[in-house]
Amino acid sequence: MIAEANHAIAPLTIEWGTFETLSTVAGLARCLLDHWPPDCAADAYVTALMVCDAVLTGSDEDTAEDARAAFVDSAHEAGLSVCPDDDFI
Repeated sequence: MIAEANHAIAPLTIEWGTFETLSTVAGLARCLLDHWPPDCAADAYVTALMVCDAVLTGSDEDTAEDARAAFVDSAHEAGLSVCPDDDFI
């Protein structure tokens, strides 16, 4: 029940000069909105924002893991590495 309330995800670490570990959908959304490289807001970025928003507003169709997967796709589109998905650490 707590995991659902917090929209927990399998933790991931993104590298963009420094490392940041994210473990909730709210954390993913915050990074997309506040820290994403401005020249990297393409299709996967928009999809990641939409999926995060859907999860955070209670969608029955999208899950926290869907948001995580969309975030990873967006990171790859932007040329950023994500661990453990990319095994960079």
